[in-house]
Amino acid sequence: MRTTQLCAVLAIGLLSFGGCGGNPTPAPTVSAPAVIPSPVVTATPVAVEPAPVVPSAAAVIEEPLPTISLSGPKTSAGPTSSTGTEGASKPAVANTLEQRRLVVAAMDGIQVILGSWKGTTNKPVGDFKALDAPKWVWDFRSQKGQPALVMKSEKSLYVTEARLTFIPDRQVYQMIAHDKEGQVRTLEGQFTSPVEEFEGEDRRVHRKFKLELAEVGDAKDAMKLTLNQQDNNRYLLAVERKKGGKFVLVDTVGTQREDTSFALSDTDYKEKTCVISGGLGTSQVSFNGKSYWVCCSGCQAAFNEEPARWVAEFEAKKKEKEMAKPGT
Repeated sequence: MRTTQLCAVLAIGLLSFGGCGGNPTPAPTVSAPAVIPSPVVTATPVAVEPAPVVPSAAAVIEEPLPTISLSGPKTSAGPTSSTGTEGASKPAVANTLEQRRLVVAAMDGIQVILGSWKGTTNKPVGDFKALDAPKWVWDFRSQKGQPALVMKSEKSLYVTEARLTFIPDRQVYQMIAHDKEGQVRTLEGQFTSPVEEFEGEDRRVHRKFKLELAEVGDAKDAMKLTLNQQDNNRYLLAVERKKGGKFVLVDTVGTQREDTSFALSDTDYKEKTCVISGGLGTSQVSFNGKSYWVCCSGCQAAFNEEPARWVAEFEAKKKEKEMAKPGT
């Protein structure tokens, strides 16, 4: 009896533990909580703008003023970058101040042409030779980074207005010329005879050069101008037109300076140095009780507009020259 009861108890225990099949049911496996990796966050570099450079008083550049009437087509304050033969883009000049310095330096030898002139054509018009009355002045106002020598001559048979400057990026001289018919032409070129100084019969230092400019493009009547400076008081303007694929001389205009007292006195203008262009000063202006020289009406207009700016640049240039002298 006791044996029978013991067996029954064991049977009931086996049934409750192993189930009906008699095979033990494995204990449920308890897995450790899954570890979810944190997403990898790649820090995006934040572009840090360089600290603005605060220019000195001499380098304060304002927005370009409207183009004056003597200018050619309105362009930006500085020339755009150009592309070389290999396709690599040449960098444009860094800033307006440096651009202007490069242009003025390249134009230094040419500015002897400043002033009023009387000219006559070599080719007769009817029974007489035609007259010309060009007047050249500096323009520092219409394009702050691209100053130019500008000319106007209502009587001219060939060029009634002109804007002559230098393009540093391409190392070429450029003239925007208006002809008598009102057509605007762009001419570019180089010196065929560089600027040369010599002692004239008046025992003064004179300058001569030959600058050749041909019209850009494929116009059938393209123009070519050669500015041939003879001395401080005379220059010839050779006018050519393209005919049959080549340039043919049309006329030569001879000019004589109206006021020959403008002639250069020496290579160092000393106190008569133009506060703006660096040329020979012909009239005085004043600022804060101090007098300065300007070389033409264009420079005088620019000075009157921003005297503090031009004086600051002028004094900075003088300081640079002093520092560059041997022994300093």
